[in-house]
Amino acid sequence: MKFLGIDLHSNRFTCCFIYDDGFKKISTFNIDPDSLKNFYSLLDENMYVMIEASTNTFKFVELIRDRVRDVFVANTHKLRLISMVNKKTDRIDAEKLAIFLKMQLVSGEELIKSVYIPEQRIQDLRSLFTSYKLIKKEIGAIKNRIHSILRQNLYPFTKEYIFGKKNREVIQNLDMDDVADFQLHFFFNQLEQLEKGVQEIEDRIYIIGLEYTKEIDILTSMKGISVMTAIAIIADIATIERFPNSKNFTSYLRSAPGIDSSNETTRVTKTTKFGRKLSVTLISQSLNHFRDSNTKFSRWYNNKTPSHSKGKLSLALCRRVFAEIYQMLNKEEYHYFRDEEFHNKKMDKYYNFLAKNGIVFKKIA
Repeated sequence: MKFLGIDLHSNRFTCCFIYDDGFKKISTFNIDPDSLKNFYSLLDENMYVMIEASTNTFKFVELIRDRVRDVFVANTHKLRLISMVNKKTDRIDAEKLAIFLKMQLVSGEELIKSVYIPEQRIQDLRSLFTSYKLIKKEIGAIKNRIHSILRQNLYPFTKEYIFGKKNREVIQNLDMDDVADFQLHFFFNQLEQLEKGVQEIEDRIYIIGLEYTKEIDILTSMKGISVMTAIAIIADIATIERFPNSKNFTSYLRSAPGIDSSNETTRVTKTTKFGRKLSVTLISQSLNHFRDSNTKFSRWYNNKTPSHSKGKLSLALCRRVFAEIYQMLNKEEYHYFRDEEFHNKKMDKYYNFLAKNGIVFKKIA
C-alpha cells in the first residue's frame, strides 16, 4: 500500500507520499492544469489518500477519486484534538495526514472517521443556503440602518411599518435633510436589489428540492416546518440512512451537548462542532411555534421552565424536535399532530410554484 497526505489550500497543495518501503517524499503543486497533470502521474490504484476538509475539498476529491484506491476526508476539528504537533507548516500537516492514514489502515482501527461526501445536489443546496444566509444577514443590516436614520430624524416608526410594501414609497418621500434623504434612497435601492436576489436563490432552492419531494412532504406535516426549512434539513443530513439512531442525528445537527466524564465527575459541555448548524439555526427561530402547536412539547416545556435556564431549555427543545423529525423520516410517517388541511396548503403552494416554473413533477398522494 501507498499513503498520501494532502494539505490543500486555495491555490496550491502540499503532498506527503509514504511508499511501501518506508520512503517518504514531500512535494508541492499548484492548482493549474500543468501542475495537476504532474501530480496525477504520481497516483495509482494502490494509493490511499487523506485530505483535511476545507472549502474546496469536495471538488478536489472529484479530481482524484478515480485515480486512487480510496480517499478519506478528515474532519478538521477531530484532527486538532489528536494532533500532538506544536509546530505547524504545510509540510508537517501533510506528513501528519499521511502518518494518520497509514496507522489507521495498517492497524485496522478507525482513528479518524472520514467526512461524508454528499451527492452533487446536496452540495449545491448547501452552497445556495450559505449564500441565502449571507444575503439575509445583509438585508437585516440595511433595515437596521434605515431604521436608525429615521429615528435620528425623529421618525420613530416601527420596522413593520417602515418595510411594509405599501409604506416604502411614503417613507422615502418624508421631509428630511439632503444627507439623510440621500442615504435613505441609497439603502432602499440596495434593499430592493438584495430582496430580489434572495428571492432568486429561494426559487433555485425550491427547484433543486424537487428531487426530495417525499422527504419534504413528510417534514412539512410537522407544524412549524415550512418547505424552505424542510429542504434545509435535507441539505444538512443528505439521507436519514446515515444515522443509526436519533441521538446520533440530534448530535450531528448540533443540538446535543457534549459530555466530559472523568472518574466520578461528569460535566456537560458545549454542543459538538462535528456536524452542521443550518437546521438548528432555522428551528431555533420558530421554537415558540413548535412549543405552542404541540401539546406534548408545551407540557414538557412548562414542567422544565422553573429549573432550567432559557438557553439550555431552548436547545433541549430543539433536540426534542429533531428526535421527532428523525422518527418521521426513518419510519416514513407524517407527524402525529399533523393538521391535514394546513399541511396540504403548504405542499399545494410548493406544487403551484413548480408548475408556474414549467417543472414536471409527480404529486405525493
